Amino acid sequence: MINRNLLALYAITFLVILPLMCFNMENSLYFLTYNKDEVKQRQLEENSRRQEEARRYFETLDRTKLNALLQSLANDQRPGALKIAITIITVSRNRYRRSEFDTFQPMYLTQVTWKFLSKLYSIKAEGFLHRVTLSICNVDNDPNKYEEARNISHVVPVFQRFNKTHVSHVHVLEKEKDDYVFCLNRSLENNPDYVLLVEDDALPTSDFFSVLDRTLKLHLVQRIARGEFITQFENIAFVKFFHPERLLSFWNFDRERIPELIAITILLGIGLKSIYNFIAKGKESSVALYLFMYSFLVIAVVGRPNFTNFRSIFSPYLHTFTPAPSCCTQAMLFPFSSAAEVISYLHKVTCYDNFGKDSGFDRMISETKLKAYLVQPNTFTHIGIYSTHDEKMFNPVII
Repeated sequence: MINRNLLALYAITFLVILPLMCFNMENSLYFLTYNKDEVKQRQLEENSRRQEEARRYFETLDRTKLNALLQSLANDQRPGALKIAITIITVSRNRYRRSEFDTFQPMYLTQVTWKFLSKLYSIKAEGFLHRVTLSICNVDNDPNKYEEARNISHVVPVFQRFNKTHVSHVHVLEKEKDDYVFCLNRSLENNPDYVLLVEDDALPTSDFFSVLDRTLKLHLVQRIARGEFITQFENIAFVKFFHPERLLSFWNFDRERIPELIAITILLGIGLKSIYNFIAKGKESSVALYLFMYSFLVIAVVGRPNFTNFRSIFSPYLHTFTPAPSCCTQAMLFPFSSAAEVISYLHKVTCYDNFGKDSGFDRMISETKLKAYLVQPNTFTHIGIYSTHDEKMFNPVII
C-alpha cells in the first residue's frame, strides 16, 4: 500500500507545483485554455520589441566592417571548411491588407536578417570554421514596391524572381512551391556544399550555428556507427531545423516517441529511487513502482516539447537527429549532392488546396530513396502571425 510520504509527493506535485509551473506552458496538459487576444497582444509586443532592437542595430552598423566580415566568411580557405549558402526567402505580408492590421508593419525580414548578421560576427570565435554566404531571395509579385527588401539590399545581397510587377495565374500554394524551387536553384549557382533555406518569419536562436556545426560533423559529412566515424552514404534530401512544438508531443505516430517516453521515465525513475533510498533508507520494492509511475505522469503532463526544450541548456550536445515528420518548411538544409533531385521532383508536383510544398516534400520522401531528418530542439522560432496566402491572421497559439 502506498505510504503517506508518496501520497504527499503526488498531491504536492500534481495539485500545487505543476499547476503553478505549467499553467502558462502551451504544450503542457495544465495549459487547458488560453485567451487568444492576450496571446496575440503579447506576440505583437514581442514583435515590436525585436523591431526596435533591429532598428538600432542597423542604425549603428558599420557597413565597411560588415562587408569585410562577409567577404572573410565567404572566402575562408581553412582545411575542412564547407561552403554553406544561407538564403532567406521573403515576400511582403502587409502591403495588400484591407483589415485592422493595415497600418502594422511586421518587418519579419529585417528581424531575421538582423539576427543572422549579429550572430555571424561571433561564429569564428565560437569555433565555426565553415564558409558562409548570406543572401535574400525576393519572390514578391511586385518587387520594386517591396520597400523592406529594397532597404535590406543595401546591406545583404538580394536576388529576385520577378523584375517587374507580376500577375500570378496559378494557385497560391503552387506559386509558393515555385518560389521555393527558384530560391533553391539560384542558391546552388555558386556550388555550395549545403544550402540553408530560411523563410523570412523564422528567427534563428543564439545556438543555431553551434548546432549546425555539430550536425554537419556527426550526421552529414560523416556519421557514427558502432562507436566509429564513417563516411555518410545516405542520400539525404534535407534536414529540418524547425518543427511546430504542438506537433512534437509523445502522442503521435512517429515511431521514436513512445520509446523516448519510456526511456525518460526509466531515467527519472531510477534517479528518484536512488534519492529515496539515500534519504529514507527505503527498501520496499513497491516504492519503485510508484516512483516510476510518478515519473511517467510528470513527463506526460509537462509535455514532450517542454522537456525537449530543457535540452537546449546543454546545447549543442543533447540535440537529436531523427527522421523528419510531415509538415513545415521554415528552416531546411539541403545538401548539394541531392538538391538537383529535389528540384527535379518538385517541378513535377502541382500544389492545390490542402496540398502545399511541404506535402510535396512528404510525397517525394515516400516515393524516392531520399531521406529527411529533423534536429531537435528547434533552433528557429516561428514569429510569423500573418499569412502570405490570404487576408487572415494565424491562430497565435499554433504558429
